[in-house]
Amino acid sequence: MEKPSKQKQTLACLIIDDPLLRPRYGCLDYQKLLDEMKAHNFFTEIAFIPGNYQRSDPRTIRLFADNADRYSICVHGCNHTGNEFGGYDYHHLCRLSCTALARMEQHKRLTGLPYDRVIVFPQGRFSSVAMQAVKDTGYVAAFNSTIRAIDGKGPPAQEHQRPATKHYHDFPLFLRRYATDKSGFLADIAAGRPILIVDHHSAFRNGYRHLTDFIDWINSQGNIRWTSLSKVAEYYLEEPAATMPPMNFTDAQLPMDLPVALRRFLCEARDNYIERSNLLAKAYNMLRSP
Repeated sequence: MEKPSKQKQTLACLIIDDPLLRPRYGCLDYQKLLDEMKAHNFFTEIAFIPGNYQRSDPRTIRLFADNADRYSICVHGCNHTGNEFGGYDYHHLCRLSCTALARMEQHKRLTGLPYDRVIVFPQGRFSSVAMQAVKDTGYVAAFNSTIRAIDGKGPPAQEHQRPATKHYHDFPLFLRRYATDKSGFLADIAAGRPILIVDHHSAFRNGYRHLTDFIDWINSQGNIRWTSLSKVAEYYLEEPAATMPPMNFTDAQLPMDLPVALRRFLCEARDNYIERSNLLAKAYNMLRSP
């Protein structure tokens, strides 16, 4: 059978940021999501915080391993702190990038679960220096909700027409969108770009129907193939990724320090208790607003 050409095929992936690999995290139930993926034909990539490398549940690891055609994980920052990859100290950003990979490698050793060597920046913030750092430490590509670095004007208009921009140090950066941006996804399909949907666990507070309706709409748009982010990068990049440089984890600090661990604890308490209730989530957001 003749293989479909790239022009006739659009690769797609749903990306969910932050959750731990446990049977349920906040409003997300991995088994229920798997059932929806099988029923509606899509693929989910979990943007996994490397600092959680010792906290995965064996049952969820088995679920992912047994359903590698539906689930994968990638690197989501390192500690997921504010402006983590928005700095300008190249050596610090290299240590951060390397620590993230060291933690992902340790997670792989502990669980046997592989990961995609691509990064999603926390809060969507990154500097051009961070792009150089992740390139030099062996990442394949970056996926983000904006392709504008915080220290620049952003890529020129023609870069927005490509599947991925290499505006920053010739390193590929893919743009992802929320499911509300239908016109953006139609433009992506027309221009030959991948369909990259981003959301968080809170999107499933009232179930999965809103997502599956959107997935069904995406699947009605043509020859859509759902797959992992590493496969997306491999498919759309004009040249294969460079050979991975040897990793030097000498400066990698695997355990989180106390302030970072406390921040993660508070975020998880919010996600698992407040965010699961429409009323509590509304009150929480009102208190946070100016």
